[in-house]
Amino acid sequence: MKTITYARFGGPEVLALSDTPPPPPREGRLLVRVHAVSLNPLDGKIRRGEARLLSGARFPKTPGIDFAGVVEGVGPGVVGFSVGDRVFGGLGSMKEGYLSELISVPARVAAKMPADLDFVGAASVAVVGLAALQALRDVGPVKAGARVLVNGCTGGVGLYALQLAKRMGAHVTGVCGTEGIALARDFGADAVVDYRRESITSSGQRFDVVLDLSTRLPFEAARVLLSERGTYVGFEPSPAQIIGAAVLNLVRAHKHRFLFAKATTSDLGELGRLIGSGELRLAPTQVFELSDFRRAFELAERGGVAGKIVIRLR
Repeated sequence: MKTITYARFGGPEVLALSDTPPPPPREGRLLVRVHAVSLNPLDGKIRRGEARLLSGARFPKTPGIDFAGVVEGVGPGVVGFSVGDRVFGGLGSMKEGYLSELISVPARVAAKMPADLDFVGAASVAVVGLAALQALRDVGPVKAGARVLVNGCTGGVGLYALQLAKRMGAHVTGVCGTEGIALARDFGADAVVDYRRESITSSGQRFDVVLDLSTRLPFEAARVLLSERGTYVGFEPSPAQIIGAAVLNLVRAHKHRFLFAKATTSDLGELGRLIGSGELRLAPTQVFELSDFRRAFELAERGGVAGKIVIRLR
């Protein structure tokens, strides 16, 4: 079967299209024939070796932390899934990736797709939808009437965060570049700040929850934006940041928290329900075929992409 692999840490140039043996059935797992995988910033972080404490350094490795496809096998101990089910999910172990024609995944990180959702759409929402949902519901958390800032609002997580925060009853301000203003408003932002024209930290505004999806607004800079007991939610923290924030959160009103997204069948099912009912719109996607995988990764890692990049395998 065809699999994207890499044998050393590095940039997109280390990726190769390889022939690999199919995985065997295993207890608690599903065998999934993959139709689509979307690209996420964590893919590059793992491949560059920036997360090797969690991903390990054993090669070859395969990128891809989310997927959409069809169940071809159900391992012992798995309930709720059958051969032929259309499923989506991701965020299993960082030591295994999903950019392969056939994968073995823990059943706990998969859910059945809504009937009217295609594979590209399902792959595009799995990880970023989970991140937005869990950041706003569990880490924030956002309550009705709250003021929420989404810094980097036109990326994959940002476009879902705008919609979900509005659905929770918040007043939402997005920060993006000039070219993303119309898109941010279309996806629910009550106000949009163009970072190329003004600095949000000089605006004098206060927010109950600040999501820094850009990773370019550190907590110390963002504190001027927080209300009296506001919460800053960061992404991709270092171990030192995690420890430092945990200690200081004990003694200060402003809270510095981080998102560690986790796939669960129930949360994936909730995303599917919201999409199926029309309460959550899919972010725009750019689709690449498997043969053009390297160009997809290069584009993703240049940054500034609105929505999601998806690699289609079938």
